[in-house]
Amino acid sequence: MHEEPHERAMLKPDEAHALLGRDVISRRAFYNALNRNEIPNRRVGRRILIPRAAFERWLETGKAAA
Repeated sequence: MHEEPHERAMLKPDEAHALLGRDVISRRAFYNALNRNEIPNRRVGRRILIPRAAFERWLETGKAAA
């Protein structure tokens, strides 16, 4: 069974970027913000995972607009 991104607790960076809006921030700028820990994320080896709840709180606080 394949879960949709909106059902999972962890998002891949490209999924989170799409939720934010690709016209809001470029992919490169999004990954740079991840690397600076401006966007909540967890690293598992080389993989970057974004906790959905933390990402949604981050969006609500308006930090995405900063």
